[in-house]
Amino acid sequence: MNSIKKNRIKSIVKLKTLLSSAIIFLFGIVMYGQETDILTPTTKLTINDFAVPRVWWSSEQHSSFKIDYKISPSLFFEWRGYYDSYRLADVFKTPLLAKFYITNRLYMFSGIELEMERDKMQIDLPPPQLKYKNGFGYDVQRNFMLQFEHDLHFNKSIIGAYGTPSLFSLSGKYKF
Repeated sequence: MNSIKKNRIKSIVKLKTLLSSAIIFLFGIVMYGQETDILTPTTKLTINDFAVPRVWWSSEQHSSFKIDYKISPSLFFEWRGYYDSYRLADVFKTPLLAKFYITNRLYMFSGIELEMERDKMQIDLPPPQLKYKNGFGYDVQRNFMLQFEHDLHFNKSIIGAYGTPSLFSLSGKYKF
């Protein structure tokens, strides 16, 4: 009976090792090909999405989408969505922006954003936040951009970043 248990434990360890290796391999393949660009034939509408799948060691998930609609050669409407799943809460942000290109690479933007959170642990998260966003950005290359952003929060809260009436941020994005 003792040898049966040992064989069973050995086979379970082998199975776990095989499954872990397969998951890591699939995670690498999925991460390599997750971002997509869809252009309509008229190229007025552009749709981008990106997702990081859930993995066995974490319940977190991160995904985003961006829909651009070209009004004129220098004016775009942009709708974004971000979904982040964390251990304590799920966060969904959706900004709606107007983007105006001053030059081929330099642009200004302005719009509103709604940020909502779903409380998983009953920690009394703040109500949905409404923000006014504006700023400017620069497309350094086709796959690299820098952006300076100002968020003006309309709702008041004492929790973290929600407690600040205005927030400045500098960000960049590199597509590979």
